[in-house]
Amino acid sequence: MLGPDIWPHPASSDRSASGASAPAISRAMGKASRPFYCALAGNLPSPIFSDWPPAVSVITRRRALSLGIAAAALVLASAPLPGLRRPLQVAVGSELEQPLQQLEPLFERRHPDIDLRWQVQGAQDMVNQNLEGRPDRSRVLIPSNREQLRAFQAALAAQGEPAPFSREPQPIARTLLVAVVWPDRAARLFPDGGFSWARLKQAAAAGQWSALGGPDTWGSFDLRTTDPLRSNSGQMTLALWSRDRPTAASVAVLKRAVYRPARSTDILLREFISGGRNDGDIAMVYEAAALMRSAEAQQRWPGGYRLMVPDPTIEMVLAAAVLRGEAMGRQADGERFVDFLAGEEAQAALRTLGFRDLDGRGGDPAANRVRRLPPPDRAQLDDLLRLWQQAG
Repeated sequence: MLGPDIWPHPASSDRSASGASAPAISRAMGKASRPFYCALAGNLPSPIFSDWPPAVSVITRRRALSLGIAAAALVLASAPLPGLRRPLQVAVGSELEQPLQQLEPLFERRHPDIDLRWQVQGAQDMVNQNLEGRPDRSRVLIPSNREQLRAFQAALAAQGEPAPFSREPQPIARTLLVAVVWPDRAARLFPDGGFSWARLKQAAAAGQWSALGGPDTWGSFDLRTTDPLRSNSGQMTLALWSRDRPTAASVAVLKRAVYRPARSTDILLREFISGGRNDGDIAMVYEAAALMRSAEAQQRWPGGYRLMVPDPTIEMVLAAAVLRGEAMGRQADGERFVDFLAGEEAQAALRTLGFRDLDGRGGDPAANRVRRLPPPDRAQLDDLLRLWQQAG
């Protein structure tokens, strides 16, 4: 606001020469006249304005505005708005749920225009639920066993459908079927220190720890596996169990011993750790999952669980396939994600999480000394699943 030395009024009268009062003149001139007075004041010798900074020129302001617009455009170009990112849905086995939490930001940093989403499914569920094209089905399938993708392709071929994948499924990692056992149970069940299918079958047939020389307080012998009708690790357990005697009686013994079959391997392992000995004595899971959750088990139960490797065991190859046709996400984006998984950055992350390289190296060193069998073919597996369904 201007002081009285800038806007003086006559000392003797508040009227102008025309007879109008000074306040009336000021009101009539209004705000439009203020720049004039300010400019005038800037040339006056008043101490009030002597320290004012110089005015910014119109050209300087325009240049600053142009630079601001250019900077904003650069930011928008490098970081797309969330609503403009393309969704890409991937179906994975539960053993990949934790790895994807690490891989997602790495992939999206390389491809900021893609919004990676994933859905956890058992391997058999993944095959059954994605046979028909629809907008909400996953664009990329990564079951825990490459054989599931071959079964998927065979099922569609039997219906006269064209090849379902945009290209040959890409192997990304390997893992083994292993057992996790609470240490006191392992000492009683496997007194020789190594895993034995014969001893496991003996315990399953006995049904009670007291029959194996264990305390009565341990109660029933509880084996944990996934449901073979829904999950690959349950199918591989069934195959190894029946390797020397694929009979209905043998499968029935296994089914009676299995306590609450889970729908996926990682769900099974989380329940096993959470419930401790009350939720199972031994569980058949993937080596990678057992290594990933080992620290969690040690934190929950002093000493954790013991990882034991059957001899022989089955080695699975995890592979990623991109579906043609209707699905959530572009086919090209799915192929970019698969290429990323095969790259060194993703491979290094998978190795640190317990998966084996494509050449089989890595994982638990104790597993390097055992025989590794390939998964059974589809015909063999279908026969075993029929026996499982028929068992009481």
